[in-house]
Amino acid sequence: MLADLGLLFCAVFWGMSFPAMKILIGIYPACWLLFLRFFTGSMLIYIFFHRRINESFSRVLKGGVIIGVMLFIAITTQTIGLRYIGGGRSAFISATYVLMVPFMLWMIERKFPGWLTILAAVLCVLGMYLLTGDDSGGESLLGDFLTVICALMFAVQVIAISSYAHDSDPVALSFVEFVSFAACALVSSIIFESPAEYLSMNGLAELIFTIIFATFGCYMVQIIAQKYAEPSHATIIMSLESVFGLISSIIFLHESVTMRMLTGCALIFIAVMISEMSPHLKNVRGIS
Repeated sequence: MLADLGLLFCAVFWGMSFPAMKILIGIYPACWLLFLRFFTGSMLIYIFFHRRINESFSRVLKGGVIIGVMLFIAITTQTIGLRYIGGGRSAFISATYVLMVPFMLWMIERKFPGWLTILAAVLCVLGMYLLTGDDSGGESLLGDFLTVICALMFAVQVIAISSYAHDSDPVALSFVEFVSFAACALVSSIIFESPAEYLSMNGLAELIFTIIFATFGCYMVQIIAQKYAEPSHATIIMSLESVFGLISSIIFLHESVTMRMLTGCALIFIAVMISEMSPHLKNVRGIS
């Protein structure tokens, strides 16, 4: 129950971070913004848990680096995608990683996910078409594409966390994840972004929120909670991020919502529910 509550905590604050990141991406260069988030987050972890980190650092190094790099790719594509699409739309496309996890586990474990999961995937694709298949032009399509890549990398990250978290100190693993992420972001910002754009006092409240709650709090809680939750169970709770993301974007960014978008969102959410409830529904006669 505590693990579930922790994952719900993550879903709420990740969802609320979409409008904050939408504002920040208009102020900071993307990679520099992500460096600020995760470097500061890693420093907060080390300040509070330096003894545990020092004791376990070598044992969690490999897993933390892998998870950190996957997360960097995921959040970078998501953040850049937010330049071109709304926060609510980004939140729902990102949530499709929930459907990708069982198929990836099928490839790894050679276990067929079942026809219910196939049905969920079809509904998800249809929902994404209704949500993203508009006439807003090439920039919107680029944002959609980047966010789909984000969802794919989130799926890989969830599986990697489940693999490494069971035998690792989750706090030390989170620290290595954050440092690896920050290093990737720093290198990318030096190569691709202009130093003259680095410093700004605008968006300070949004930046503090994303660092403390959406970064330091959520990603550490995720690793700790996934130590006690199966990947499919964890993803259904974290998928609520998309709901909170859409609601937050409507409230704080005043984003418009059409019936087509709501229908697409509903289909994606139904697909997520079918995918994650399929182990229970399979017990019903005739369903496989």
